[in-house]
Amino acid sequence: MPVHYRCHAVKEFPGWDQVQKTSIHWTTGLNIGSASEIHGLITTPELPITAQLLEPMQQLVVISAYGVGYDYIDVEAASTLGILVTHTPDAVIRATTELGIALILASIRDIAGQDRRIRRKSTPSGKLEFPVSRLTHDASSQLVGLVGYGRIGQRLGQVLMALDIPFIYTRRRGPFTNHPGYRDLDVMLEEADVIVLTVPLTPDTYHLINRQTLSHMKPSAILINIARGACVDEVALIDALQSGTIAGAALDVFEDEPWVPKALGKMDNVILSPHAGTSTWETRLAMTRDAVRNVLSALAGVPQNAINSAQWTRIADHANRQS
Repeated sequence: MPVHYRCHAVKEFPGWDQVQKTSIHWTTGLNIGSASEIHGLITTPELPITAQLLEPMQQLVVISAYGVGYDYIDVEAASTLGILVTHTPDAVIRATTELGIALILASIRDIAGQDRRIRRKSTPSGKLEFPVSRLTHDASSQLVGLVGYGRIGQRLGQVLMALDIPFIYTRRRGPFTNHPGYRDLDVMLEEADVIVLTVPLTPDTYHLINRQTLSHMKPSAILINIARGACVDEVALIDALQSGTIAGAALDVFEDEPWVPKALGKMDNVILSPHAGTSTWETRLAMTRDAVRNVLSALAGVPQNAINSAQWTRIADHANRQS
């Protein structure tokens, strides 16, 4: 690997010192500095990648999104410039699935609500008692609907099956062969007791859950979002929760992170999580490794975890300039 390559990461990610980064010169921080000299870039939503940012980066060969989501990167602009865009989809599957399962079980059994009620309970002097426990359901009696059935959705399905929790799924490309659980979205919303979003954020999934789709859900249903905040119209969701259109929600992501609507924080039927789907040491280390490998592999001429490899032309141009 040529030592003259310069790469930049928006921060020293977990395990940064443990990852083999070869002899390439790396810099870190939100301030890119000499952007025109950078060949590889690892970024997060803290540094949105716009066309304006990319235009002066004439030597940039590859961008690696730190995580599975890349909606904060202008992929169209990068493709026009011939820059490869990559992400780290495999590294996030296990931890995101685990959080999804945790939110499903916590929602069905009202764990957070029970916790809040027992903390608030004031007991007469000398008398100990629990607050009246609200009857919930066995998880195996509830039908889970998976909106999106890619890597994370399929892994969720495997775990749900192992836990004897029935599930159905919907996806943009239609049903899998010999998989009887497929439903159209509207049918799923009417049937499922728990709806779990695992889709990427695209123009098609922006506000996928809105007033109309929420109205199709059961009054007893729970919405769980481990995808992207903007897949849900938060104003419509708050109205649906306050009016009893649906029974509850568990949200790991929000429309305008890190801001969370105060109304959501005041509701006992809502679980809030600070975009913690991948917040385990093992997962973040794997993400760091994959993000660095994406950059090194691209600089060696091989696309890895690529979003737009068909439009990737700059590697050849850069190699010609170096020869």
